[in-house]
Amino acid sequence: MNKNWRKYHGALIPLSPPHQLVSESNIEINNLVSSNNSLFARWTSEFDCNKITPFWHVINDVPMQIEDYSAKTRNQIRRGLKAFEIKKIDNRIIFKKGFPIYAEAFQSYNTLFDIESKKEYLKNLEGEWEFWGVFFQNVLVGYSQNKIFDNYCDYSTIKILPQYNKSYCFYALFFIMNKYYLADRKLKYVTDGARSMSHKSNIQQFLISKFKFRKAYCKLEISYHPIVAIIVRLFFPIRDLFRFGGLNFFLKIFIVLKQEETKRLSDKIFSNNIDSNNTLVLSNGNFKSGSTWVTAIIKELLKYKTNEFPFQYQNPKHKNWINRFKIPKFVLDRTFKNQKYWLSKSHIFQKKLINELMIFQDNIKVININRDLRDVLVSHFYHLKNAKKYYGDFNSYFYSWGKYKAMQYLLYNKAWENSSCLRLTYLQLKNNNIDTIKTIASYLEIPVTNKQALNIQKETGINKLRESSKEKNLNEEAWFYRKGIVGDWKNHFDEKMLDKLRTIQLGNFNWNERLGYFVKFTFRIKLKFLLYRFLPNLYVYFDKKF
Repeated sequence: MNKNWRKYHGALIPLSPPHQLVSESNIEINNLVSSNNSLFARWTSEFDCNKITPFWHVINDVPMQIEDYSAKTRNQIRRGLKAFEIKKIDNRIIFKKGFPIYAEAFQSYNTLFDIESKKEYLKNLEGEWEFWGVFFQNVLVGYSQNKIFDNYCDYSTIKILPQYNKSYCFYALFFIMNKYYLADRKLKYVTDGARSMSHKSNIQQFLISKFKFRKAYCKLEISYHPIVAIIVRLFFPIRDLFRFGGLNFFLKIFIVLKQEETKRLSDKIFSNNIDSNNTLVLSNGNFKSGSTWVTAIIKELLKYKTNEFPFQYQNPKHKNWINRFKIPKFVLDRTFKNQKYWLSKSHIFQKKLINELMIFQDNIKVININRDLRDVLVSHFYHLKNAKKYYGDFNSYFYSWGKYKAMQYLLYNKAWENSSCLRLTYLQLKNNNIDTIKTIASYLEIPVTNKQALNIQKETGINKLRESSKEKNLNEEAWFYRKGIVGDWKNHFDEKMLDKLRTIQLGNFNWNERLGYFVKFTFRIKLKFLLYRFLPNLYVYFDKKF
């Protein structure tokens, strides 16, 4: 085995830090993969680049004291420090007491990988590591196994006995280690590792939200064993089928193919180089979340200096909305250079389309607005009634349409969670309107004064929009702007409905609900988009009725 690489779950991973380029050539890496009988080698380049990519390392490069955290996090850290003792420990303690902690923690994970034998576990402890122990009443209940590379520290392995996971020990551990490595030793950064391909990493999201970690985006590089390369080429076009295989073997194939999808998307992002400073702005949002309001604000910022899209790129319903399936062609078309900014409202949530937006991120800016699910459902209910698509009361709407709309809402948000966009909330627009207008202007690199922001606030108030929606080319009738308030759901939901929403948010759906969702929000939507692409006139008719 080359001293610069290690084998991990059948793959070769570099031992060098992610900000350093691997020293071996592609030919040498290919030889390493074959000689070590590995499935593939995986490494990164373009570390911490200025692009949003589908692959990243979660890092922290800002030394912080306890007063730099939020009040809630400070309280949680102090509770952890009061209950647990965190200290550096000799590796002999882990050799003696670490395996039972590792085994019990591992068994609580939802993972496809197999638990290591004690022999494999002890072998992975060999080498130059720093260990931190988590002690409860002088008993070791967890540890962190860290690797130091010159000026950075990798939190390589962290294991805590499951019964202590909710006892604030993670707060104490990360606070002490971050302070030690960043503030005391002044290392360049610490990292909890790269994006997980096999599952969503709760610990990484925890570090980002609580401890000011961030995503250092980079380019994913892979070199396959020749046999694995053939398998990847054969199965890549049908990769989604392996997600539903049921067996771990098929799920592992799916993870490899998902990784290849990530690599291909990375390649496209870095190979795309359009010679243009023009920008397509998409005011995007889940249905009834506030994207029309954002569109109105952007129109004011641009002083209405945006025209209709060229005929071949128009949305079937509205000339000033873009056809979502033709966005890449439009950005590459010479007509794209005819004006500095193009603006369209949209409700894009398909993964393929979001990936296309990411590829062209230098020329596309997405403002994605989110709203409280309960208010979305109330607004959707009245929209269907006013559009004469539904005639029942809210209770019947909730069980026939609303709960399925809630499922779509969650899938929509999940589709955007790792994508390039400016994220806003409806609550921000309501409670901090002027600041939010300035945030939008800053994102679009449009200067705006306080006086201009106040005028935009006035011009985009709900009463004003009811009066001037047609005049401002927002494509909506006056009834579209109903109340626009936060919390109207309290006048519509009962406790049974709220319990159902909580169940849906946990991902618990029975087979009848899955079937209902498929008919109402999968098959129906796919049919609409099929008409959208190939029979636009029929799409307009179908959309009015269904």
